[in-house]
Amino acid sequence: MISYCVACYRPTYARLLLQELVRKTTAPYEILLWLNVDDAGLEADIAAAIAQGAPLTVVGRTPHNIGMTAYAELFRASRYPLIAQIDDDVVCISRGLAERAAQVFKRFPQVRQVVADVWQDEYTTGARPPLAQYRVYDAAERLYEGPVDGWFSVYHRGILPMLTRLPITAYYPIGATICGALLQRGFKGVLDLGGMKVFHVIGPDYARAFGMLDQEIAKYRRLNRQDIVDWYEASAAKDGQAMAARVEQVRSAFA
Repeated sequence: MISYCVACYRPTYARLLLQELVRKTTAPYEILLWLNVDDAGLEADIAAAIAQGAPLTVVGRTPHNIGMTAYAELFRASRYPLIAQIDDDVVCISRGLAERAAQVFKRFPQVRQVVADVWQDEYTTGARPPLAQYRVYDAAERLYEGPVDGWFSVYHRGILPMLTRLPITAYYPIGATICGALLQRGFKGVLDLGGMKVFHVIGPDYARAFGMLDQEIAKYRRLNRQDIVDWYEASAAKDGQAMAARVEQVRSAFA
């Protein structure tokens, strides 16, 4: 039913995402990976998952990080009616995501993209703006129109030609671009607060708790995102034990 597409660059996060996808998916699925990193530990985890029967395929590897560009090939390799674009720093997911997306597409034929809501607290926005920037699409189903992107974006296979025609570059807002393109064609991309949620690790506090702060700073410096670099570098360290406990609390909320 669903093809998960993930371009992997951050092994610490990526292995947690893969574990979540395997553990919590209850519909027919496949996991399609593009490895933008050479990491023996991640390769071993992938091999172990395949050996245990996970429907996981490495679509490609590159000696250098090609970023979002990898998604063009991942989308083309997909086989199922639902195509999910997932950032590799999504480390927890709610259950029944595929079934929920299928339900939304069936009930609302105009909708061709549904984006999961994100965990938000005093340490992270999950990259989602405040709800004041959204408008209700369907109150009963808690679907909203507004700023979305590809942190966990599920596309109807009917728009696969749109996805594969995008001029994707290394740092490219696939989800936001598709949402705008759908609107021009009389379709919709929506944010789902009624059944889809993920923990998208955005912000220095959780990055530090996962031991990823330096790598995140290096990534954003390479992408010329000095605003994010300054934010991450200026952040003050929180109590390590308290943040580790906080991470476990978040994980338990997605169990």
